[in-house]
Amino acid sequence: MKRILLCALVLLVAAGVLVVKLQNRGDREAETNPPQTETGQSVVSPENEIRAVWVNYNELSMKAQNGGTKAQFTEKAKKIITDIASAGLNTVIVHVRPFCDAFYPSELFPWTSYLTGTQGKAVDYDPLQIFIDCAKACNLSVQTWINPYRVLLSRDESKLAENNPARKFLDAGKSENLLLTDTGIYLNPASSEAQALIIDGVREIVKNYDIDAIHMDDYFYPTTDPAVDSASYAAYQKAGGKLSLSDWRRENVSVFVSGLYAAIKAIKPEVQLVISPGGNIDHNYNNLYADVARWAREPGFCDVLMPQLYYGFLNEKLPFEDTAREWASLVTTQNVELCFGLAFYKSGKADQYAGSGKQEWVEHSDIIARQVAFCRTLSPYNGFALYTYSSIFSGNLASQPQKEWENLKPLLTK
Repeated sequence: MKRILLCALVLLVAAGVLVVKLQNRGDREAETNPPQTETGQSVVSPENEIRAVWVNYNELSMKAQNGGTKAQFTEKAKKIITDIASAGLNTVIVHVRPFCDAFYPSELFPWTSYLTGTQGKAVDYDPLQIFIDCAKACNLSVQTWINPYRVLLSRDESKLAENNPARKFLDAGKSENLLLTDTGIYLNPASSEAQALIIDGVREIVKNYDIDAIHMDDYFYPTTDPAVDSASYAAYQKAGGKLSLSDWRRENVSVFVSGLYAAIKAIKPEVQLVISPGGNIDHNYNNLYADVARWAREPGFCDVLMPQLYYGFLNEKLPFEDTAREWASLVTTQNVELCFGLAFYKSGKADQYAGSGKQEWVEHSDIIARQVAFCRTLSPYNGFALYTYSSIFSGNLASQPQKEWENLKPLLTK
């Protein structure tokens, strides 16, 4: 009770300090009126809507302090949580395993280099537990975010700690458990040993921490190159497998996802599995080998789909409204909820991949507000998440992101 009261006091103080004066209403009059949507009514009640923010590994980093102390990390965690809670958001998605490493003491993965600067070098505190304690004191839901397959964004094996599972595979001559690509090193989705490692790592989190969800993002197969897993595919064919390479890869990912879901539910049925794939459904299917449509229509794969709809309304190839509707049409089972990841980080920047809509995020400062208003009218919508924490709560936001935030804030009270 003391902790909750203290947090409440902190939030009141923070609200007074952090709230930035509203921009002149006349400057944004035309932007604050979202377009009419299908129904104009929200399909989810405010108390049930997920309102989340991603906090990534760079935002948790303690490299500048060489790992820092428990007190220093606690101060960082409290600042992040206070910012999120005082803004009317209710969920934090915290990065705990970005590169086959961990922001917590693990028996399977080395300490992340984003704490001390060196992978495998320990700190004398538990960052994840501290973060969870701060979040729970402020009544925030906690989703622990993992990149399941990603190991290293280069081929420099010297950067891997001796106890990194990928390093152990390499030292033992078990390269079949890995995909070695031009862009880096990844765990092989076809490897049952690699799948078991990832699932055991999730079991460790679910057993040891009071969390609300495991959150997995869009890193599935890193390449379409048939050479990277040719040996694994040949072994599959030799054993009698008949699927094409693409279908086999998709089945590998789906088998892993369903196994992960079952493992979580066997320990704590109330803990959800949230999957946040890229927003392009065709790209997921044909390039990442993630059959999101199957996960959306069949039970047993996930509880929440949170596609990263990082597009503006004027995106030439993937306009926001059409893409959101396409995702909404996929979810046909009551076992799966639909949330949308929104690109707050693009505010004020040219979108190089938007074609004729390249300047939309520069010319408008109410895009996120209009996106939230639109999504709320889509069934089976259940919430949104903003990427990323620092793009919203940086102490020196440029004027455009600041206007974007001020335009969104009224929707967080509804």
